[in-house]
Amino acid sequence: MIAPSKLSDHNPINPRVIAPGTREWPLRLGELGPHQPPTRLYVSGREIDPDARSVAIVGTRRPTAAGIEAALMLGKGLAEAGFTVVSGLALGIDAAAHRAALEAGGHTIAVIGCGTDLNYPRRNERLRRRIDSVGTVVSEYPNGTAPLPHHFPLRNRIIVGLTEGVIVVEGSVKSGALITGRLALDANRSVFAVPGSFRNPYASGPNELIRCMEATAITDVQHVFDDLAPGMVWVDSQSSGGSARVDEAEARVLALLDDVAVTADFLVTESHLEQGEVLLTLSKLEIRGLAKRWNGAYELTSAGARLRSALTSGRG
Repeated sequence: MIAPSKLSDHNPINPRVIAPGTREWPLRLGELGPHQPPTRLYVSGREIDPDARSVAIVGTRRPTAAGIEAALMLGKGLAEAGFTVVSGLALGIDAAAHRAALEAGGHTIAVIGCGTDLNYPRRNERLRRRIDSVGTVVSEYPNGTAPLPHHFPLRNRIIVGLTEGVIVVEGSVKSGALITGRLALDANRSVFAVPGSFRNPYASGPNELIRCMEATAITDVQHVFDDLAPGMVWVDSQSSGGSARVDEAEARVLALLDDVAVTADFLVTESHLEQGEVLLTLSKLEIRGLAKRWNGAYELTSAGARLRSALTSGRG
């Protein structure tokens, strides 16, 4: 573990302490089923509205492009609908959920496993400063407390306690995200999971929750609203996917893409197209938002999946 650094001494973080009975304390924090609720929390930044509707988004630190896309879509939709987005400020899915909420002009709460004066993880420093400015940072630990490994499973129960539902985007069957999902079940919260390809090891956790009927499978933020806010309809003004018209090469490549990255060489072999034609087709699909390059390989976007489904069913 990389040791955390202190946030700037020129702008020190001096958290306020909240406890049961204080103005900011959500009653939900005391409703954790068999798990011990916190007795006090250290809070910096924007005040917590104990009556605000809140949903957590959690997942792996090593997400796929599809996982990041799902976290961004869900965080944006929840924030635009007035929900507070809660997560753990970890790399990967957590960070994407926080960013999406901030970019949508919403409120986000980061629950961390160390003192609020520490910058951890270091790679999220810029995001942490944005949350310090317009969001809220919450910890069970006083200033100076290091991010010890056993703090993070305990931190997860606070994420659950601040929310009325938890969304698991990606994570293995032994991941912290799955721990959070099962804590939510213990606490009688709604649990949602984003299904993924069987070839994606980080989809195994959400898929297992769905298989065991411990979580509701979702592929759109509207599915969350259907459970938590019946009657609410959310429309993503930026979702389009462009025209459903594709040429033969685009159709072949779309049929081979998935939410697990595949290489251009794989696409050349399986599509029986020339390498140059495949690379040109991938560029066209990227421009239209139907495919995404990720670590040198290519994945299908949500818009691409919708278009492929329409083409397969004969509607495109």
